[in-house]
Amino acid sequence: MKTNKLLISLVIALFGIALVSSSAMAGSKQRHRWEGVAIGLGAAILGHAIYQSHMADHQPEVVYVEPERIYGNNQGPQHRCGHWEWQKTWVPPTYERVWNPGHYNPNGHWVSGHWMEMETSDGHWTQERVWIADYHGRY
Repeated sequence: MKTNKLLISLVIALFGIALVSSSAMAGSKQRHRWEGVAIGLGAAILGHAIYQSHMADHQPEVVYVEPERIYGNNQGPQHRCGHWEWQKTWVPPTYERVWNPGHYNPNGHWVSGHWMEMETSDGHWTQERVWIADYHGRY
């Protein structure tokens, strides 16, 4: 415990001395101005070069794919004859397997844990619009 107090007081003393020291001891403000500008400019150029080399690895490659040409006999537009109909379809219920932990039933008998299927959605009828093609004997 004594060493912690000594260490904390030593850190506080060093911090206080650093704050008390005068900036007049640092010298003139203009003394190393151009060296600082040169270092900053060099760091900016080097950082930009590193960034560009990193981004060149991750840019997607541009690939030109020629559109597919379809050759063959051109019979003109194909007209489909037919009509829309409403059809009823049955959507079956869905089930999920769940674990039923061991428990006592209402008669007081122990029922051990087991897997059981539980219905998650009921089966139901839906109506959907379906296109019925009619070729009028042309195949």
